[in-house]
Amino acid sequence: MAAASPAAGRGLVLPPDPLDEARTVARAYTRYLAACCQRFLAAAPALPEALRPTHAAIAARLRAALDREAHAAVLSCFTSPAVSTPLQCLALRDDLPEFAARIDAAAAALLPHLLFEMALHGLLEAGDSLVWPHSAPPLASHAIAGELQPPPGASGWRFAASHLTALAGADELERLPIERTAMSAALVDEACGFRYEPRWFRIADVSHLATADHNPIAAFEAHPDKAGNHVDLGEREVEEWVAMLEACCALIGEHLPGLHAEMTVLLREIVPVGYDPVRHLSASYREAVGTVYLTLHPNPMTMTEAVIHEFQHNKLNLAAEGSDFLDNAFTPLYPSPIRPDPRPLWGILLAVHAFLPVAELYRRLRDAGHPAAAGPDVQRRLSEIDLKNHEGMDMLRAHAQWTAAGRALFDELEALESRHLADRAARGLDSTPTEVHLA
Repeated sequence: MAAASPAAGRGLVLPPDPLDEARTVARAYTRYLAACCQRFLAAAPALPEALRPTHAAIAARLRAALDREAHAAVLSCFTSPAVSTPLQCLALRDDLPEFAARIDAAAAALLPHLLFEMALHGLLEAGDSLVWPHSAPPLASHAIAGELQPPPGASGWRFAASHLTALAGADELERLPIERTAMSAALVDEACGFRYEPRWFRIADVSHLATADHNPIAAFEAHPDKAGNHVDLGEREVEEWVAMLEACCALIGEHLPGLHAEMTVLLREIVPVGYDPVRHLSASYREAVGTVYLTLHPNPMTMTEAVIHEFQHNKLNLAAEGSDFLDNAFTPLYPSPIRPDPRPLWGILLAVHAFLPVAELYRRLRDAGHPAAAGPDVQRRLSEIDLKNHEGMDMLRAHAQWTAAGRALFDELEALESRHLADRAARGLDSTPTEVHLA
C-alpha cells in the first residue's frame, strides 16, 4: 500500500462539534465502498471456477449501472455486511487455512446477496434476470431489516427487477415482489411459501442490533481472554439490548455530538456476543468495517465506553484501507497499556485512538455535572484511562516510525492528550503511571 499524504491522517480522532463539516469519515467510507466495488469486479481469480460465470454476469450489470451513473445505488449494495465482509476476507484465505472453508462458503453466499441488494436498489433493468443455480441460501439485507427463508425444496434463486423467484431445478416454486411494500404484504400471507425473520433491530437513529452475522472469521480471536465472537443475546431479550444501546447513543449524542454524527454514517450494526455482569469484552475486525461486537453489561458507562472504543477502531480500520500510518506497524511487539499480551505498535495506536475520546467523554460529563460522572469510582476510572493513554502515547513517541499520514494523526492525538494532561495538572493529579498500572 502506498503511503498517503498528511491529509489522510487528519480528522480521524474527534470531529468538530456538533458536525464534522469536512465529513472526513463520510468521505473515507465512500472511498472504501468504491474500493469494495472495484475489488469485487476483480475477484474472479479468487473464486471457484464454477462461480465465475455468475460473477462475470453480476460484474457486467454493475458496470452497466456505473455507466448509467447509478453510483450511489451501486455503493449502497456494498454497505451490506453480507457482501463487503466476505469480500474483504477473500484475501485472508491462505493466511488463515483453518478458516478457508468458512471463507469459501461466505464468498459463494456473497454473490446471491449482492444480487439481492442490486434488485432491492433498482439496479436490475426491466426484463433482465439472473439465475443463481448453486443453492438457495437465506437472503439477508438491512434494507428489509431481516432475512428471507426460501420455500421448502428450493435449490436456487432468480433475481429480476420486479420479482425474486425461488427455483427447484429449472422449475419455478414461488415468486415474491421486490418492491418493499408489496413484499411486506405478500409475506403476511403464509401461503406465499417464503418466511421472513427479523434480524436487524433499530437503535434510535444510529445503528442496528444484528442477530445475524456474515463474517466468516468471527471465530478468529486474538485476545487471550476470549474465544471468538458468536451471535449470542446472553439469554436477554432484544428489547433489553436495544434499550441499553439507545441510552449509550443518547449519551454520546448529547456530549460528543460530532462523534454521534459519524456513527450514523459508519456504524452499520452491533452484533451481540453474550452477557457478562463482571467483564466487558468487545471486538471489531479490520475486514468488517461498520460492524462491532459487544457483550451486554449492566453498567451504562461500561457499555458507552465499549461503543466508542469499537467505533473508533472502525474509523481507523476504515482509514487504513487507503493509508499506511506506521512503517513499523506490526513488528516488533511491545508491552501494552491495555491488554495483558504484548502488542504491535498498530495495536497500541488503536488503543490510544479509542481511549482518548472515552476520556474526553468523561470530562464533558463531569463538566456538565452529569450524574453518570459523579462519585469517586468514576473519577478513578477516568484517572486510570488517562494513565493508560499516557503510557501508550509515550510508547508511540519512543518507538513509532510514522508515515506522513501517521504523523498527522498522531499530532491530533497529542493535542487531545495535552488537554487531558493539563486538566490533570490543574487538579493537582500526577500523570506518571503507577506500579500497579504498569504491572
